Amino acid sequence: MAENPPAQNPLEVDDHPSTDTDSAYNESIGSASYVTSLSSSIKNYKYENGRRYHAFHEGSYILPNDEEEQDRMDFLHHIYKLMLDGELNLAPVKNPQRVLDLGTGTGIWAIDFADEHPSAQVIGTDLSPIQPPWVPSNCVFEIDDFETPWVFKREFDYIHGREIEGCIADETQLFRQAFANLKSGGYFELQCAYPYWLSDDDTAEKATNAQLWVKHAREASEKFGKSLTNAPLFKDKMKEVGFVDVHEMVYKLPIGSWPKDKKKKEQGKYQLVQQLLGVDSYTPVLFSRVLGWEQTEIEVLKAGVRKELSNPSIHIYIPVYFVYGRKP
Repeated sequence: MAENPPAQNPLEVDDHPSTDTDSAYNESIGSASYVTSLSSSIKNYKYENGRRYHAFHEGSYILPNDEEEQDRMDFLHHIYKLMLDGELNLAPVKNPQRVLDLGTGTGIWAIDFADEHPSAQVIGTDLSPIQPPWVPSNCVFEIDDFETPWVFKREFDYIHGREIEGCIADETQLFRQAFANLKSGGYFELQCAYPYWLSDDDTAEKATNAQLWVKHAREASEKFGKSLTNAPLFKDKMKEVGFVDVHEMVYKLPIGSWPKDKKKKEQGKYQLVQQLLGVDSYTPVLFSRVLGWEQTEIEVLKAGVRKELSNPSIHIYIPVYFVYGRKP
């Protein structure tokens, strides 16, 4: 598999970019933090390097579950909707009655999908009870690990997973379980980033700190046992387990408001904020726990990453994979 996919449809650069994106990072994104009424053991969160982590299946997940991370998740939801022109999915799902959202996080995708499909029952699963208590009546949340055997009693019309790169130890097992739990004609869709910071004009090479950070993040995820780079495998994995009509779309998501195109510029403005939050979220486990870096080393590198990603003369984008297939 090629590390850097060939550039197609190069992104045009705005010759007069705004410089307000870095300041946006410092503003409060604003998201209330709620928890569902589950047992105290599930909410007995663990703390590490100033961040809060889930208690259920402790240590099996790279990212924290604190309020800062919840803000980032909701930010990501907005970015994905911008990429999909306001849609929640690409799979041509018609009148779904049972829907499963894997790794639902704050539940924002599941809530929106339930609102758009009032006749559907939408189930969101996650390791942490961080979803809001007030949700549509057709939306429920369950504490579960999709890496363990699924025990659903009824099949689904649509199974969705977003940003679950870095969460999968065994892709084949996940795809087999999704296939087994779908009705005939049902769809499985994954929407995941591929953490290579690229450019169409070679300016990405100037971001030496950013490239060092993302390289070590990829390597640490492999050492952790849950790769961040599995999105290009999804298409073939779907076919291997029996899915048909498998489609893959790779989207160039800019980091920063440097693109000339207005839609790309807006996406990049939000993605810069999200990406800087993401560096803060991924670093504690990957760099401190897995790689054993000292905190001073980490802070120096993060400062360099922030400066480079915020530089409008560096035109970085990240590939985002949208892959879906149908069960015959």
